[in-house]
Amino acid sequence: MSPPNASRRTVSLLFPAFNEFENAEGMVEFFRQVSDTYTSYLFEMVVVDDGSTDGTAERVWELVRPEEAVQVIRLSRNFGSHAALSAGLAHVSGDAAISLSADRQEPLEAICDFLQQWADGADLVWGLRSIRAQQQRVQGSLAESFSKIFQRRSDVPTYPADGPSQALLSRRVIDALNAMPEVNRNLWALAAWTGFDQRSIRYEQLPRPYGTSKWTFTKKLKLVVDSFVEFSRTPLEWFVWAGGALVVIGVLLLIVALIAALTAAATVAVVATICGTVAVVGGINLIALGLLAEYVWRVGDDARRRPLYVIESVARRDAGSAGPVPD
Repeated sequence: MSPPNASRRTVSLLFPAFNEFENAEGMVEFFRQVSDTYTSYLFEMVVVDDGSTDGTAERVWELVRPEEAVQVIRLSRNFGSHAALSAGLAHVSGDAAISLSADRQEPLEAICDFLQQWADGADLVWGLRSIRAQQQRVQGSLAESFSKIFQRRSDVPTYPADGPSQALLSRRVIDALNAMPEVNRNLWALAAWTGFDQRSIRYEQLPRPYGTSKWTFTKKLKLVVDSFVEFSRTPLEWFVWAGGALVVIGVLLLIVALIAALTAAATVAVVATICGTVAVVGGINLIALGLLAEYVWRVGDDARRRPLYVIESVARRDAGSAGPVPD
């Protein structure tokens, strides 16, 4: 079942995990399935424990075997999935890395599709969901709308309009991402920005076996803001157009108010019109200032040069070694 033209190259399977104790066994089992199925490649398992409090890292280490190549990276607190992925990419030793969900929602066949595209010369292979395991109408619609708008109105037109779920990244994409210092980041947008040969595969997402997703609406909303601030000036352009439209509307309202002021009965209507106009203009100004502050805040974050994440510990075991190797 190995893809054609495969050589004995190493592929890192990267799992960001936050409080995934119950899913640890599934992660390890999937790693073994991949290793046993696609034998033309060597595989290593890289788990980034993103500040878990349930013993996720310890459980993974208990389950892996001495002959398996494994890295378990523990962050000092929860930094978020994109920071955890970045920490993993900074440590993977493979010629390519495939990101995977800790709750095991990618089918085994998707790995073959990833590897086939990579063997065919792709540097970045997007994993797109043809069917979502959990259909959330409102959040799902918002996510799809964001991806489509971002793909059209950002500096990264290669960003998938359907929204990426996972990805395979070649070594040169990994090295390019590791050189990028942005703190508030959409890792997938940064990957798309690198250029290189980008392709896509589709798969049906599997249902989550345990627990619920830690990818909350608040985290999704922050990712949307980070994405537009880093890669698009479109929000600022929207307010320029809104300001121009308000100027036109304001001039028309002033003309109407002037005409209506000639009759005493229209006094209340004139006052209401003026007050409403002031409220609308003031509200838009405050929103625009808030948006500008988001841009400025992120510039400040990058200028402070704080690390994207803080590593508490790294345990590594090469294939066939006797025990963990602390970094």
